[in-house]
Amino acid sequence: MDIPSLRDSVAERNVDNNRPSTSSTSQPLRSKSSVNNKIKENKSSPCKKSPKKSANAKQKQDENNSRRNSTTSVEEVTSQCQDLNISNETEPVVHGDKPSEIPKKKNAKKKERLKRIQMSATSDNAQAPQSPNPILNGMMPVKEFFVKCVTPMYATSSSSYLENLTHHPQFQYTHNMVVGEMFPNLQSPASAPTTPLVYMANRTPPVRGQNSPVIASEPNTPKFLQNVMQHPLLSQSFSSENRNHSGHNHSRVLFEPSPNVKNVRRKKKNKNNEENTEDRKFEPYILLEEVEAGLKDNTLIEGVLRINPKQFQHSYVSSTDRSEQDILIDGLKNRNRALEADVVVVKLIDDDGDTEDANDNKQKKGKVVYIKEKVHNRTCIGNLKLMADKSRQKALFVPRDHRIPRLNIPFTCWPDNFYQDFKKYENTLFLAKIQDWYDTRFAVGIIVCNIGQSGDMMTETKAILAQTDLDITPFGPEVRHLYPRLDYTIPEEEIRIREDCRKMCIFSIDPPNCRDIDDAVSCRELENGNYEIGVHISDVTHFLAENTLLDEKVADKATTIYLVEKAYHMLPDDLCMLCSLFPGVDKLAFSVFWEITDTAEVLNHRFAKTVIHSCCQLAYDHAQAVLEDRSDAESIFPETYNGYQFKDVYKSIKTLGKISAAFRKRRFDNGALRIDQPKVSFRLNAENGLPESFSLYENKESHQLIEEFMLLANMTVANRINDDHPQLAFLRCHPPPSGFMLKQLAKSLQPMGIDLEISSAGALHNSLLQHVSEDRGKAMVLNMLCAKPMTRAKYFCAFGCDDDDFHHYALNVPLYTHFTSPIRRYADIMVHRLLAASIKFRDAPEWEVDKVRMIAAQCNKQKYNAKKAGELSTELYTLKYIELNSPVVTDAVVVEVKEKYIDAIVVAMGLNRRIFFNNDFPGEYKCIKNDAGAKLSKMELTWKETEDLPQVKQTIEVFSILKVELIKGDDMVKVETKLVRPQ
Repeated sequence: MDIPSLRDSVAERNVDNNRPSTSSTSQPLRSKSSVNNKIKENKSSPCKKSPKKSANAKQKQDENNSRRNSTTSVEEVTSQCQDLNISNETEPVVHGDKPSEIPKKKNAKKKERLKRIQMSATSDNAQAPQSPNPILNGMMPVKEFFVKCVTPMYATSSSSYLENLTHHPQFQYTHNMVVGEMFPNLQSPASAPTTPLVYMANRTPPVRGQNSPVIASEPNTPKFLQNVMQHPLLSQSFSSENRNHSGHNHSRVLFEPSPNVKNVRRKKKNKNNEENTEDRKFEPYILLEEVEAGLKDNTLIEGVLRINPKQFQHSYVSSTDRSEQDILIDGLKNRNRALEADVVVVKLIDDDGDTEDANDNKQKKGKVVYIKEKVHNRTCIGNLKLMADKSRQKALFVPRDHRIPRLNIPFTCWPDNFYQDFKKYENTLFLAKIQDWYDTRFAVGIIVCNIGQSGDMMTETKAILAQTDLDITPFGPEVRHLYPRLDYTIPEEEIRIREDCRKMCIFSIDPPNCRDIDDAVSCRELENGNYEIGVHISDVTHFLAENTLLDEKVADKATTIYLVEKAYHMLPDDLCMLCSLFPGVDKLAFSVFWEITDTAEVLNHRFAKTVIHSCCQLAYDHAQAVLEDRSDAESIFPETYNGYQFKDVYKSIKTLGKISAAFRKRRFDNGALRIDQPKVSFRLNAENGLPESFSLYENKESHQLIEEFMLLANMTVANRINDDHPQLAFLRCHPPPSGFMLKQLAKSLQPMGIDLEISSAGALHNSLLQHVSEDRGKAMVLNMLCAKPMTRAKYFCAFGCDDDDFHHYALNVPLYTHFTSPIRRYADIMVHRLLAASIKFRDAPEWEVDKVRMIAAQCNKQKYNAKKAGELSTELYTLKYIELNSPVVTDAVVVEVKEKYIDAIVVAMGLNRRIFFNNDFPGEYKCIKNDAGAKLSKMELTWKETEDLPQVKQTIEVFSILKVELIKGDDMVKVETKLVRPQ
């Protein structure tokens, strides 16, 4: 399957889930000729208007009206019949002012029916050539309606659709009809909708009737009528009241199959069903005017929805006051069709179950009353299964992400031969899209495309990209003329207007085999004994012209996506190579220079557009060897260019290392915070791409050297663009964490001898230091617990923001931005354009504030999605490694103890696992809760005696180190984690 085609499969992003259940869905894949044939058919195929009748009495109709044919399209037929109502309730039928008459005699109805059949047979023999399905008493039978009005909708559909259509009860009832009559316009079937990741975003919606009529013909039973009503092209819900449209007075069509005694029972059953149905229905959203008024008077709260991935019934919205507790949205009904990351409006509700004496810890609860922005794209990855009742009309789609509801998929979206060969699709991953959602149990959706077989690494990677809504479509030929080719040579006139730094000792330090080298550094000693240190950033904006098609596409991608096996670049590959600061080649750069003393005091700075010539490309290990004075430092050193030798680069690295260490110490002394999350790197097999080994990322001195100078460059640039462009400055802030959650965390850790100081970022960092340095496992737990209350950093436009909005909590600085990675972040490109205007290298940008805000929002969204994709890719390869080496026995540290499970982190992999205790556990378990704090809860285990081993008792608490066994589960994304019996 072609990976780049994924963009088409997820192009349609914002789906309105609040539209009626009969809203149009996407057309099945079909050829252009098939579409044309369908248009012709709709123009020429006549459909009879269905007259109305009651369930127990058929009133006479005007003979001329019953025989009148209208040459209309399917849309017109369904529109004419949209007010016809079908109900299973046994209430009287009213035609005008008179109720329908019910036969009094015992077998009167049966005799009347037989009489009609005889009359029909006589009529058929006399007028056989006219019609195979005559109109009875002015009524169109189900068979006639099915042939004339339903099957034309599928006449040009794919073979699988027609095959599924044959399973419909009405089709089976008319199996002896001539095929040519059923499908007079059947052409060559279009391609089946199982082609991987092929999805036509611009296809026209299919014809679907709203409240389409179904007049039951003999023989009819309740089950038969029910199956007819479940046809996907018919309405999913039918009104129980009469309506008048366009002057047509349509009477209700009812079916009353039983006497009054059964009707009483049915009414009682229907009443219970109605109550259950009401419980499953969502409340309608309030009006926009009410939303605006409620947000003004603080009766409503706006926020971003977060759904607990391990308990999808619970979701949260942060209060506007970060010192207060987050609002709990309990249950799907209260969540009201909102999904992860949606911007919602919440109304607080009273919980009758809470006692009056509840203190400040009482959980605030609310319900979603309006979705302000549907950030989630309403697509998901999962498996397709038959319903429990083996329904031929709909199948069950089970998403992998439990935060997304299960979907009912109509058979029109099923893959080839799904009903007969459903087991063949058990391990197939599909991309599905939510179309409607009116029941808390199920949403209604369609299958967008077949991703591939679960367990295949390529398929799983495509699934990750699809579910994170990331576009990896390569750039097409339409933008190739907008940037130079790889043999580009810098013109002399360009060199003359820039600062020539080609004679300086400039070098880069990056991960091994890095191909997108954004930054390089330089250091030279001045005559006064100070140092001029430079950070040189690739000048991408020189090649990426503003307001071009290429610029728009790059802005939409917004970031490079780093997966384990591959990087999907934000820029075209050739432009990426052209901009990367490779050694031995003249390159264009945007540079920041500082004059810094030997004691790391910054005296002044300046900005310049430059031409540079890097003398070598170092990996972190090369720089680390120099900083550690390792004996092999020179032997492993890469090739140098531009007349510089190892000793020249060695001297610069040593100076930069000393100054960066002083910067780092001062930064944390001034109140910065760092919470390290474990990162895993893999060594892949060159032939099959599977993981051979893994290691945890270590933050060494060489990493810190580059980090400190990049931070300094970003802060320096942020101050300059904010001063020069106060309305358009493109900045990055980090809002403070949830004060309530931090207080709860500090309170829970205090009984364990861990005193967290949460008054500021710096205080929190200092209180963590003594504990995280004790052992690796404890550091992982504390870092993970402290990361939960934190908020995401975000890009924003400076216009209209208060001073507090600019602050970066973790760095503890008033202004910050991103300037140092324009090859992989579009935010940095925006900053480069502003800074170029500040140094008069270009005209000041005339951007609209709304445009800057939209770009910031897109950068935030894409950055989060790319980060999530990277995490999922790492987890995928971790699970694959476990599968290849199963079982893996390793250490895990306990994070939390609950009544029937414990949460733990696998230390060697940084993998979060939940270990359940159930009937499979070979012994007894008991959770002992402690009133002093939830973190003091313990799990007491008693391992049963076996033939070889005696009985063993084990106590588990937070920070306990356990031996666990990781075993591959049935699904690719599942790994069973079991406790290893202590020796």
